[in-house]
Amino acid sequence: MQSFSVPQTGKNSLQALFFPAGRRRDIDGLRGLAVLLVMFFHAGWISGGFIGVDIFIVISGYFMGRSAFMQHPFQPERFVLRRLYRLVPALLVMICVVSAGMLWWVLQSDRSDIAQNGAYALVYLSNIWASHHVGYFEGQSIAYPFLHTWSLSLEMQFYCIIFLIALLLPLLRYRQVLLYAMLVASFGCSLYAAHAGNHAAYYSILSRLWEFSLGTVIWVLPALPVSRLFSALCYGASVAALLLCAVFYDLTDACPSAMALVPCVATMLIIMLPQAASRRLIEPLSPVGVISYSLYLWHWPAIVLAAYLLPFPAQGLSMALVLLGGAFAAVLSYAGVERPMLDYENRALPAAAQRGVIILIMMCAMVALSLAGLSAVSRVH
Repeated sequence: MQSFSVPQTGKNSLQALFFPAGRRRDIDGLRGLAVLLVMFFHAGWISGGFIGVDIFIVISGYFMGRSAFMQHPFQPERFVLRRLYRLVPALLVMICVVSAGMLWWVLQSDRSDIAQNGAYALVYLSNIWASHHVGYFEGQSIAYPFLHTWSLSLEMQFYCIIFLIALLLPLLRYRQVLLYAMLVASFGCSLYAAHAGNHAAYYSILSRLWEFSLGTVIWVLPALPVSRLFSALCYGASVAALLLCAVFYDLTDACPSAMALVPCVATMLIIMLPQAASRRLIEPLSPVGVISYSLYLWHWPAIVLAAYLLPFPAQGLSMALVLLGGAFAAVLSYAGVERPMLDYENRALPAAAQRGVIILIMMCAMVALSLAGLSAVSRVH
C-alpha cells in the first residue's frame, strides 16, 4: 500500500498544479493557444502569431469585468492584492535572474538599454519605454530581453482603469453606457492611429482599451443561442478564425489595424459558448494555459539569450531547443514562484497579505532603482 500511495500523491499534486479546480478548461486552453502563437511568432515560425496578445487582452477584460463589475459589493482590497500577487513575484524573479545573468557581459550600450527597460517593466511602464525606443517588429528588438513586458504593463494599466471605474460604479446610473462608450472611443483612437501610420500605438493603452472592453462587455451582452449545432459550429469557426489569422496575418494587420477585430471577436465568441461540444478542440491545451504567464515571461529572454550566445541564428531544431529551455524555466517559475504566491494570498490573513504586498512593492522599487542607476552609469554619451 505504501509503494502505491507515494506515486498517487505525486500524481494528485501534479493534477492540482496543472489542472486546478474551479476553472474553465476551455479558457485555459485558449490561453494555451495564445501563448503558443506568441512563442511561434517570436521563433519566426508563423507570421501572425502576435494575435496571441489580442487573445490574452480579451480574456483579461472578461475576468476583470467579473471581478470589478459583477461582484457586489466591489472588494477593492481583494482586487488589488489578487492582481499584485498574480503578476509581480514571477516578473520580479525573471528580471532579477536575467539581469544577473546578462548585464555583466553585454556591451555597455546594450547594458544601459536593457537595465532601463527592466526598470520600466518593474513599475509597469514598459510599453511607454518601448514606444520611444524600438519597434516591436524591428530586427534590433532581439537585443532586449524585457521588451515583451510591454503587454504586462498594458494589462496593469487596464487594471488601474477598471479599478477606478469599479469604485465609481455606485455613483453611475448607466454603467453599460460607460462600457460601450469606452469601447467605441478606444476603437476610434485605434483606427485614427492606423490611418496616421502611428506604429507606436501598438503599445498604447488608448489604442488597446477597446480589446479589453470587448472582454468586459461579455457580462452585459445577451446570451448566445444555446442550440447544440449553432454553438458547436460557431465555436469551431472561431477557433479556425484564430488559426487562420495566426497563419495568414502579417505585421500590417497588427493593432492598431482594424483587422485586429477578427481575432478579438473570435475570442469573445469562444468565451460566450462554454457549453459548446467543440470546446474540446482547445481544452487539451489547458495545462499550457495554466502556466501561460510564466511561459510568456521566460520564452522571450531565452530567445534573446540565444541570439547573444549562439554563433549562428537559432532556427528550426535549435530554436525548438531554445523554446524548450524557456519552457523549462517557465515550469520552475510557475511551480516555485507563481503558484505558491497565489496560494499564499488565498490562505493568508488579510494583515499578512497586506504586509506581503508592501514587501513586494518595496523589492520592485529597490530593483528598479538599481537598474535605473546601472543604466545611467552605463550610458554611452
